[in-house]
Amino acid sequence: MEVTYEFETTRPSNVVKDYLSDPRNLMKYVPSFKSLKETENGWELQVSWMITVTLRVTMQKSRDEITYLIKKTEGLVKINSYLRFIILPTRDRTVVRLTFFYKGPFERVAKRQTEEFYRRGVEIFKRDLESVQVERKEERGAPSNAKLLLNMRTLLSTQIGKDQLDEVLEQAMLWSVNSQVFVLISDGSRRVELRFRNGDLESGGDLSSLGDKITVIVKGDRAD
Repeated sequence: MEVTYEFETTRPSNVVKDYLSDPRNLMKYVPSFKSLKETENGWELQVSWMITVTLRVTMQKSRDEITYLIKKTEGLVKINSYLRFIILPTRDRTVVRLTFFYKGPFERVAKRQTEEFYRRGVEIFKRDLESVQVERKEERGAPSNAKLLLNMRTLLSTQIGKDQLDEVLEQAMLWSVNSQVFVLISDGSRRVELRFRNGDLESGGDLSSLGDKITVIVKGDRAD
């Protein structure tokens, strides 16, 4: 079974490549991916699906291509699979062409679920890459929270009027009672990052500098 899909983003190709080169970022796309453990030659991926198996994962990377080889060669159940990302930069956007190949048990079920994961994945990909864009520091050489934010869940992503921001910040404070929560706010030309921890504002910014229409992304580790 082999299927091909495309994703698009306005982020530059080097940012997209860094994102796709970290297999931890891919875990959130497939609910049956339960855990990832780094090994000497790659990773061990624990999958709980129609069957529960541990798969061996290795990565091959070139200038514009990243391929994850996913295999199980021992035991009664054998699986041969790969995820291949081809990164195609254009003048004003980056296109990612994903090819998923799977040979193993329940191929017909896997194909149907792949369609569902793609529809869900389009939104995850967009939110993750947007969070890097909003979070990016204006000062050259300033430290970045990009990797931390990418590993966090997106609790909220919305476009609102500035007069509605109080409600979002109150909810962020509640979410932060037992964890750390980032609120990323942008009006398209300026951005503000707020960090909440234990129900309190830990670091803030100048909200008065923002325009009336804003995009808000809330990232955190809140459990379901």
